[in-house]
Amino acid sequence: MDNPVVQTLRRPRFLTVSMAREMGILLCLSVMFPFMVHLLPVPGDARLGPRLLPMFYAPLLAALWGRRETAVMLAVVAPWLNRAITGYPPTPGAVVLMIQLLVFVGAYRGLMARTGPRWFHAAPAFLAAMAVSGLVGAVDPRLIGGQPAAAWVISSVTLSLPGIGILVLVNWVALRCYPPGGDGGALA
Repeated sequence: MDNPVVQTLRRPRFLTVSMAREMGILLCLSVMFPFMVHLLPVPGDARLGPRLLPMFYAPLLAALWGRRETAVMLAVVAPWLNRAITGYPPTPGAVVLMIQLLVFVGAYRGLMARTGPRWFHAAPAFLAAMAVSGLVGAVDPRLIGGQPAAAWVISSVTLSLPGIGILVLVNWVALRCYPPGGDGGALA
């Protein structure tokens, strides 16, 4: 018989070495992609992050290739890790981004479970994330700079059209070059 004290001290099943390796790779990518995008020279005060959506690239790969737990943890940790390293996004933006990433990976995984992996799933998953973050912004407008939620969502989606295209492209290339495996699709 197993000792109940020993059973309670065992680590949770999802905390494995391969998951830690997977999480480490994805966290590095979640910092590297925005950093690389922000190194691009842009005229004036144009911000490329909201246009190109680099924070969504690693969660997209996590949702496609990784475990559900990894994708969720990445969605929660990535905005705060970027904030700790670079000072951006500001706290309200990090909260909204975390919500967006959580909905994004959830919607992406849901679409994948329903229809299998498809090249276009990143676009509806992103739009679902924007819709939910708009609802959150309607509840607490301080999170979206005090703007009306509908106007904020419309302007954000319009601004991010190039990024949505990049997400679809990354999705297509990932599926074409390295489709998710039959073993759960883990990166490790």
